[in-house]
Amino acid sequence: GGGNRGGNNGGLDLDLDVDFALPVLRQAFGTSPQLITGCPPGLAKKRNGCLPPGQARQRYRSYDPGFFGLFGASGGNYFYDDGYLLRYGSDGLSGYIPLLGGALRIGEAWPDYYEPRALPNYYRDYYRLGDQRSYRYADNVIYRVEPESAAILGVAALLTGDDITIGQPMPRGYDVYNVPYEYRDRYYDKPGRNYRYADGYVYEIDTETALVLTAIRLAS
Repeated sequence: GGGNRGGNNGGLDLDLDVDFALPVLRQAFGTSPQLITGCPPGLAKKRNGCLPPGQARQRYRSYDPGFFGLFGASGGNYFYDDGYLLRYGSDGLSGYIPLLGGALRIGEAWPDYYEPRALPNYYRDYYRLGDQRSYRYADNVIYRVEPESAAILGVAALLTGDDITIGQPMPRGYDVYNVPYEYRDRYYDKPGRNYRYADGYVYEIDTETALVLTAIRLAS
């Protein structure tokens, strides 16, 4: 996590602010997907929108929340319907999670149960989010919204949340060079060293061992 970022900077601009970036979001918004009590508003209006567990198992396919990138969700039986994951327990429907591209898709109004909250300055500046009315955050995704209507305009950022540690191998999924364009003249792959971006940092990686050598915080 953030507490592991540090080490010899090798002449590069290494920032040792270990309480930065995604750990700040985890502290501010929690580490687990937010389970909302009750039946989703859209489904509640439909006939049999939120069915009891027996009927739900016949109608819906069961999913692990991790399939949607929602790691850390509370246990239980989850079923998908109309852009939501519905969680059923022994007493029936216990709550739901709106999904990116489902209930949280472009053009939809932002749900009022996800209250707008200020993100750290780094994220507002780096992604040019504007004032607090212009964006929302949920489950490691930053959304752009129309300030007056709160309609979802698009996704500003997907935050991976990967636990990257100096001296340890880089997690899987970073095979392709992905440094933001404005930093590519400085952090580019070369013999013996690769550079990969994640959650506000560029990581220097030894190409022979695949170990992370340096964490470089990008300027906001």
